Amino acid sequence: MSFSTRYLEPLRQEKRLAPLLVMIACVMMGSGLVAPVLSLYAQTFGVTNVLVGALITVFGVGRLLANLPAGYLSQRIGRRPLLLAGSLLVAASSVAAALTGDFNWLLFWRFLQGVGSGVYITASVAALADISPPHRRSTNMALYQSALQIGSSLGPAVGGYAAYAFGFASSFWLYAGMSLLASATALFSFEDTLNGADARKPMPTEVRRAGLMTGPFTAICIVSLTVFFTRTAAIFQLIPLIGHETFHLDVGTIGLAVTMNAFMILLMVPFSAPLTDRFGARANVLWSTLATAVALWMLYASTTLLGFWFAVVMFGVASGVNYPAIGSFTIAALPRERYGPGMGMQRSFGDIGFVLGPVLVGLIGDMTGGAHLGGVLLNLALLVLASCFFWIASAGLRRELPSTKT
Repeated sequence: MSFSTRYLEPLRQEKRLAPLLVMIACVMMGSGLVAPVLSLYAQTFGVTNVLVGALITVFGVGRLLANLPAGYLSQRIGRRPLLLAGSLLVAASSVAAALTGDFNWLLFWRFLQGVGSGVYITASVAALADISPPHRRSTNMALYQSALQIGSSLGPAVGGYAAYAFGFASSFWLYAGMSLLASATALFSFEDTLNGADARKPMPTEVRRAGLMTGPFTAICIVSLTVFFTRTAAIFQLIPLIGHETFHLDVGTIGLAVTMNAFMILLMVPFSAPLTDRFGARANVLWSTLATAVALWMLYASTTLLGFWFAVVMFGVASGVNYPAIGSFTIAALPRERYGPGMGMQRSFGDIGFVLGPVLVGLIGDMTGGAHLGGVLLNLALLVLASCFFWIASAGLRRELPSTKT
């Protein structure tokens, strides 16, 4: 059996997987559609740069607030109602954002977009956990990450062209359309992965006593926070600033560097599954997180343009292995009865890192006169400390190992 056939085999074995991948690709493409125009659209309202930044931040705040409640609710009523409600909320708020003529209302609609996104994505990863037995866990997670990355990569290009041809509001109309497509898929093509009887079952005593924040699960949450902190700081600040100030790259070339990073993630994701099957999710989380730290240091320390591009590629390769490994380990660290709340909690930690990364790295840059060393050292310290804590706290977990070893 060829590599591609093995990689796509879960789509044949589990009929609920394909609709789930279609939905996450639609939602992430929709989110990417508005990314290139948000700042420019905000400026048409004549607001300050601080408020322009708030339009981006408020989305993350809405998502952060929605993750955990959505996880608990999906465990009680099922995944499908949350998938439908989240995508419909994104669609409705996107239409409102396209029509509004007041910036305060635009902020509110962006906040609701974040809430809807948090509801949807938390329910989707919980549904993925439901249909991912140990022998298919790594491949299912890699397929999910591939769909997410494809949507995220296509969205900005399509959204930017639409805004150029039809105006800024057109990106929000397209966002609504992609969200409605996800809603239709949830309504007509997706069978819930958690039926009512399972949702109403009382939680086993040992699971209830153990609580949610066990050692291994807390460790992977800390890694998620650190990885998202580093990724957003690197993509939105360090790569553009180092490329411009050290190597005098223009905006187009910097954009190409960010695109190259995303392409390498997409390229590496399929290979993360066999790596996890061979070495285990625990080892892959550790080494890919440390590889991210090495790539980040190389990005700062490079003295040649070739070294800069090599660091960008290495950062993408490490991330492409890291993301599915984190997802696989998270599922392994949770009992089935806590998939919903657990996925919500893990996503909340990641979103905290997403929101704080650019802010803290920018603050350190201002305090050190614009130098990048402080921000790089902060990220390196967090990555190394999180890796050490993860390896120690997860030592007792063995369920993440490939089925051939259990």
